Order: sequence, then C-alpha cells, then structure tokens
Amino acid sequence: MARVPAPVTVITTMVDGVPIGTTVSAFASLSIAPPMAFLALDNRGGMIGRVRDAGRIGINILAAGQEEIAIRFARRDLPDRFAGLAWHDDHGLPRIDGAVAWLRCEQLQLLPGGDHTVILAHVDDAATAGDHSLGYHLRTFRDVGPAT
Repeated sequence: MARVPAPVTVITTMVDGVPIGTTVSAFASLSIAPPMAFLALDNRGGMIGRVRDAGRIGINILAAGQEEIAIRFARRDLPDRFAGLAWHDDHGLPRIDGAVAWLRCEQLQLLPGGDHTVILAHVDDAATAGDHSLGYHLRTFRDVGPAT
C-alpha cells in the first residue's frame, strides 16, 4: 500500500474541553450530495473511543510543508500534541492553522473495518486555503499541487 499516494490529514475533536487529534492517511471524498468524506481509524489507538464519545470531528487536510504536524500527531508518546501548535476553535473543534482545507463533520457513522473503524462523515462546513496539499507516497512526504 506504500505505492498508493495518500492525502495527509489530522482528525481532531474535543473531549471535556481538551483538544485531541491523530494523523490519518486513510481518507477520501465519498459523496457530493450530501457532502461526505470517509476515513479509517485504528482500533488499537485511543482516538476511536474519543471520536465515538464526541460524535463529531474536524478534518484538517494538511498543506505542503506541514510534515512536522503530521509526525507530531502520529506520535503515541506525546501527551499534548497541541502544545505550541498554532490552532483555533472552530465551532468547538480544533482547527489547525495553515491547513490547506478544513471539514467540520457533525454527524458520523462508524462501521467495522477489520482492525480499523471506518467513519462516514457528513460535512457541515468546508473551507480551503491554498492549493498545495501534503501527500504521502513510498514512505515520503510530498508536495501535491497543480502542474506547472
């Protein structure tokens, strides 16, 4: 699967007023009408339980150059992934500053998917800021943007 280019996203939510998030590369657009996306979270991590509890998520599609953020949110040994990070509250969800796109998802459907849980997310709001996304291919981060 390393040969399949993937977008790099950070999924965020709030639990008891505390921002939490994790890096996800299993993410894609699902539907235009209604607007939906899907992603998968590893059942072995703590994020799936927190998303289940919160019932809503923010999807931060990282911009080219945000590799450090992707790595930060992938680490399991970092107790506060938001410490020192530029982010703000968007309708009660953590939104990472500088992300190339943002999706606010208020309605989630969780489905079993082997050792992961598949999340079908209804998109309530979306915003973009630029056109160079962060991709991951052959275990390397890449700038994905328009052809020049």
